[in-house]
Amino acid sequence: MELNEKKIKIMEVAEKLFAEHGFSGTSVREIAKRADVNVAMISYYFDSKDKLLESIFLYRGDYLQSKIEDLLQDESLSSWKKLEWVTDEYVRKFISNQHLHRIISRENGMIHNGYIRNFIIQRRHQHYMILRGFVEQGQEKGEMKAGVDTLMLYTTLQSLTQHLVLNADFMQTVIFSETKRDPSFQELQDRTQQYLKVSMRAILQVDTIQMEK
Repeated sequence: MELNEKKIKIMEVAEKLFAEHGFSGTSVREIAKRADVNVAMISYYFDSKDKLLESIFLYRGDYLQSKIEDLLQDESLSSWKKLEWVTDEYVRKFISNQHLHRIISRENGMIHNGYIRNFIIQRRHQHYMILRGFVEQGQEKGEMKAGVDTLMLYTTLQSLTQHLVLNADFMQTVIFSETKRDPSFQELQDRTQQYLKVSMRAILQVDTIQMEK
């Protein structure tokens, strides 16, 4: 997809508006006003609102591919260190692309565009395969338990991260009611990442008794 500053600005403005008001609740005219362009320019670049949404997904692309291959080949790191990196990176990138994930969450039942629906499924499958690759490498080295349900492991990673992004205000309310302290979003993020890593270790840790046998 060929990009220029105007196209990027339109996509970023549209992404925020779709996340806030929903796809159907956002008009092309409103996008044009916020992006400080005319409606004709949006039509010229994207043809339709559906095509604009499709372009946003392509623009954001896949955000876990960088460094993955090098990390898998790095023999200086343990399987646990690699898995921790993947967990932290997934959460960080999910948060940095949170407008996109809000759109997916809001419009999940609405996304009738077959291309976009398939795009979402393919990206999630790629992320699942990345996690599975690190787990399988750890299993081959005897560092991680065999027979683990990696699909549910990925679902836990994706669901808890999504919960953080979509329900941070709820989490902050609960913590304040219990401690009279207002936690920052960064604190919630750190807590989520730590919980995920501890949970994965508990699930994947090789049983000591099993090792002795």
